[in-house]
Amino acid sequence: MKQKKRNQSFMIVLLLLFAGAGFACLRLRGGVQVRAPKDRDILPDAEVVFYRQDDERWREDHLGDSDYTMGSSGCLVSCIASAVSMESGREETPGILNAKLSEEKAYDGEGNLQWEPLSGLEEYQVDVYSEVSTDIIDACLLEGHYPVARVRMYILGNTHYVLIVGVKDGKYLCMDPLKDGLTELSYCGNRVYALRCVSVRQPRRA
Repeated sequence: MKQKKRNQSFMIVLLLLFAGAGFACLRLRGGVQVRAPKDRDILPDAEVVFYRQDDERWREDHLGDSDYTMGSSGCLVSCIASAVSMESGREETPGILNAKLSEEKAYDGEGNLQWEPLSGLEEYQVDVYSEVSTDIIDACLLEGHYPVARVRMYILGNTHYVLIVGVKDGKYLCMDPLKDGLTELSYCGNRVYALRCVSVRQPRRA
């Protein structure tokens, strides 16, 4: 009888291990682990602008006509606002940007930002990359732009967006809309699922 119970316990543990491994594989699917260069630092051209999505000034603002708010789902907008503010040298808060995007009908019914309407605004240059690579991240940083990375919080957590602002001591540094101060991408396992870059469009020459 004791041997039977041991076998049952072993099978339960084995099933739990397989289930956990399967869950991890599903969560990590599609992600690319990126490695920051170790031979040089890439520091931001401007002082990093920190915006929290849950700031009381805009956390209750809705994303377009959806039921989702900045506080619950505004990480992407906060990252873009930070990048634009750093590049332009003028403050464009998540609240201001969200109001603009809502007016332009740039969100779908689930509060997801649609890139085409954003690209249609003359003041922004939007680059949507079909792949994730260290080369793309580093090229953006060297050009004075700041890529937005889709990650999973704490490696296997919920989908989230952070703004990569530089490289220091072989580590990518990020502005995370849910944290204060600089964060290392390593807390997300250095795994990125998508890359976007929204920068200030340069005026056309006459």
